[in-house]
Amino acid sequence: MILPECIILQHEAANPTTSGERLVELAQQNIELARLVANNSNAPPEVLKALGMSVDVATRHLVATNPNTPGETLLELLNEFPKPVLSNSQFSILCSTDSPLLYQIPLSTICLLVQLKTAPDSFFNGRLTIQIPMF
Repeated sequence: MILPECIILQHEAANPTTSGERLVELAQQNIELARLVANNSNAPPEVLKALGMSVDVATRHLVATNPNTPGETLLELLNEFPKPVLSNSQFSILCSTDSPLLYQIPLSTICLLVQLKTAPDSFFNGRLTIQIPMF
């Protein structure tokens, strides 16, 4: 019995042994495959960066959870998906390295993280200073 092509493509997109190059191709075919690629543990960072700008909310959410997602992309998704980003191991690494990227987080997002009380301790351990403009 031969499986329909769509099933084969879905299997490829979800399979962690699929090459990064092939995942790039699959992610460009349709939203369903893009979601599977965004959730794939072998998805290359550059693909996840592109998928992080998808018009599809579900795709962006999956990118926020993928540990291969670049720190810059995680910060872009932080306000929209704070809990998945905060749970992402890549975000914890970003916080522990005192990356300059952390200083680009908007004040509104920092306030949200304080309210959620779920950010890692390393995020708030004196690494971020907020400068309030004097009028």
